Amino acid sequence: MNRQTEKKLNSLLEKSKELFLKYGYNAITVDRIADEAGISKMTIYKYFNSKEDLFMEVIKMDIEYQADEIMKVIRESSSSIKRIEMLYNYSIDMAKKYSLVLIRDIVEKKSLLDKVTEIKKNLMLPIFQFIIHDGIRNKEIRELDLDFISELLMNLPKALLNIDFLSDESKMIKFYGNFIDFLKFGLFGGKEGVKNAEEDTNES
Repeated sequence: MNRQTEKKLNSLLEKSKELFLKYGYNAITVDRIADEAGISKMTIYKYFNSKEDLFMEVIKMDIEYQADEIMKVIRESSSSIKRIEMLYNYSIDMAKKYSLVLIRDIVEKKSLLDKVTEIKKNLMLPIFQFIIHDGIRNKEIRELDLDFISELLMNLPKALLNIDFLSDESKMIKFYGNFIDFLKFGLFGGKEGVKNAEEDTNES
């Protein structure tokens, strides 16, 4: 791919991301993307077979970027508790970035939801595995089945896909607080385990 072609593709992806995030999936047509990106509809189909393919590339690139940023953030701490809190704080901030109409479009269209879920799993599961594996190795987290608990942690907060939940910040905060308490006492072996882990956090 030459420089001009790469520049045109990047411009297309940036404009598509802007439109999808603001107006959702259903409201945006290939014609509108072509018009606002200043390219022909034929050019879009040169790169992507369908609007859905274009959308999935936009989402994949965004989740890849977010996963990289999350890893940078959690590497700033050696405490498993702190890392889990950082991860879910970042996840909530990510959820807020997507418009409610876009989330609704994804949730209501099974083909999109299945693909987004698969992309998120492939990119985010290793982050959960890293946190849990490191926590077990450092004896902050009880010995547990790594794959099982990582999958569980990634899939539990599916309430974030609920439209009413996302539109009510107080519900998000309450859910987050309860969920973090559940993780602390479920993973760190009760109050004593949490106390020890938090003491390690304060010392670092």
